[in-house]
This record gives sequence, structure tokens and C-alpha cells, in this order.
Amino acid sequence: MSAARTTSSKGASKPKAKVKPKAKAKAKPTAVADTPSRQPMRRTIRGGRPYFFADPAIDKLLNMLVVLGSEVWTLRERLAALEAIQIRQGGLAAGELDAHEFSAEDESRLAAERKEFIDSLFRILQEQVEEARRR
Repeated sequence: MSAARTTSSKGASKPKAKVKPKAKAKAKPTAVADTPSRQPMRRTIRGGRPYFFADPAIDKLLNMLVVLGSEVWTLRERLAALEAIQIRQGGLAAGELDAHEFSAEDESRLAAERKEFIDSLFRILQEQVEEARRR
């Protein structure tokens, strides 16, 4: 590789010295812990479960509703993805999913999964019943 030449004001050309680029200083990442005015977030909640309404039963129902809603939405997304993949690949005809009937083995497996789902949904109320029995 040849050195670059520049022209001086007298018209003569002379070789320009190669200059090493300066190493860029690495920016030190700033962490929240490095800043004295900011404290890291706590990972736990002090004082137990937070309540938003005067009646704790309403909070429990709200919690159940949120859990149920998140489960339903997850299932809807997964079902939509499976249907789209199957229709695109030609493995499923329109309306075929609605006409499907489960075998006895599938029904028993789904029944067990349904029980687990219901237990999860009503877990918070079951905890309250168990605590009332202990008193």
C-alpha cells in the first residue's frame, strides 16, 4: 500500500506520515447501583400481598380474573398460530377444527388438565378457606 501524498503550497508533493488512530476510550457502563441517589428495586413486597380495594374478596376475584384472562389469551394466540400453520401446510381444512371430536383417552387427559386449571384458578380462595379452618 502506498503512502498518501499531499500537495504543499509550493506545489511540491511530499509523503504524508501515517497516523495511528487513537484507541477510543470504552464508555464505562453506569449501573443503577453506581448512582448514589438511586437504589436498586426490591425483589419482594413488604407487608404481604398488596390490596387495591377495601374488601379483600374483590382483590381475590380480580386476581382470579387476571389469571384467567392471561390463560385465555395465551391459548387464543397458540390456537391461532396452530390453525395458520396447519392451513398453510395443507394439513387442516377450514371448519375441520370445529368438527373435531375427542377420543375417550383424550377426554380423560383433558379432564385432568381441566381440574388442574380450575384448582389454579381458585387457589387463592382455597388458601382463604384453609386459613379459616386453621383458626
